[in-house]
Amino acid sequence: MGSECKGHQHQDDGGVAPFVAKTFHMVSDPATDAVVCWGGASNTFLVLDPAAFSDYLLPSYFKHRNFASFVRQLNTYGFRKVDPDMWEFAHESFLRGQAKLLPLIVRKKKRAGAGAAGREVCEEEEEEVRGTIQAVQRLRDERRGMEEELQAMDRRLRAAENRPGQMMAFLGKLADDPGVVLRAMVAKKEELAAAGAGGMDPRPDKRRRIGAEAEEAAQSRAVPFPFSNAGHVFY
Repeated sequence: MGSECKGHQHQDDGGVAPFVAKTFHMVSDPATDAVVCWGGASNTFLVLDPAAFSDYLLPSYFKHRNFASFVRQLNTYGFRKVDPDMWEFAHESFLRGQAKLLPLIVRKKKRAGAGAAGREVCEEEEEEVRGTIQAVQRLRDERRGMEEELQAMDRRLRAAENRPGQMMAFLGKLADDPGVVLRAMVAKKEELAAAGAGGMDPRPDKRRRIGAEAEEAAQSRAVPFPFSNAGHVFY
């Protein structure tokens, strides 16, 4: 904060402070309207996207990315924030198409006083800067969350777009081989039957063959005629 709490910015040859001139040019440029633009009444300007403003415009005009520093500079030149929920600033001499009024925007002079008074001013500015930094960070986090949500929506949309193609491929396969569905149903039915049999062999032919073999074995062990199992003779 040291260099920011002392000294004055020199005016250019036209009597306009470089900070004010650059800000006016930046706001007036139609190419930047998506990020910063004039308000509806042309007597304010709005920073619509503080993150993009910090990442792209500030380095181009002021050789830094510190949005808080930019806001602090506005305060030192008499700009005021007119909307608590938006980054909208105003100055009575900062009007759209009225560059001739810019020399009237000058840096506020600090009152001469003891060192304690100067420290108090710096502390107030530091507190305001901390609040601004927190607000910018919150906006960055919100933008990051929106980007992640958009990516998730894009993935869901791509998956939905692929479903018709998958369905057409299935219908094409079904047209080439109409029995594929029937075979799948039979295979599933056999699988369920095997599971329901508790591990028993579900094939009826094999069960009948095993039963026939057991019956033949029993007959081979039977007592031959005319004797019965009780040893009696039957005539």
